[in-house]
Amino acid sequence: MADRKQEMAVRIKEAREWKGLTQVYMAQQLKVARQTYLDLETGKTEPKVRLLVEISELTERPLTWFIYGDSGVDIIESEYKEEIDKLVQCFGCLPHSARQIILQQSIQLAQFMAEYTRTFTQRK
Repeated sequence: MADRKQEMAVRIKEAREWKGLTQVYMAQQLKVARQTYLDLETGKTEPKVRLLVEISELTERPLTWFIYGDSGVDIIESEYKEEIDKLVQCFGCLPHSARQIILQQSIQLAQFMAEYTRTFTQRK
C-alpha cells in the first residue's frame, strides 16, 4: 500500500514538472496551502479524489495514469480497443469540415464533463 502511495506522489510531481508548473502555482490552483501540496508530492498524504481530478486537469494527464501509471493507459486501450477502432474508422470517412465540428463539440463536452465531475466531487 505504501508503495502505491509513493508511486502516486512521484507521478504527481512528474506531471507537474512535465507541464512546467511550479508547486506554488499548483497549490494556488488547487486552493490548498503550499505545504499541503508538498505533502502530496512527497507521499506524506494521499490526494482526495477531487484533488486528483483537478491535478489531472491542470497537468493534462489522464486520471488513471496517476493511479495505475502507464499500465492504466493500457487498461483503457485494451478495454475499449474495438470501439475506438470503429470510431477512428468512421471519423476518417468524414469530410474535414465535419471532423472539425465533431472535434470542437467533443472538446466542449469534455470540458462540461470535467466541470460536472469537479462539482459532483466537491459536494461529497
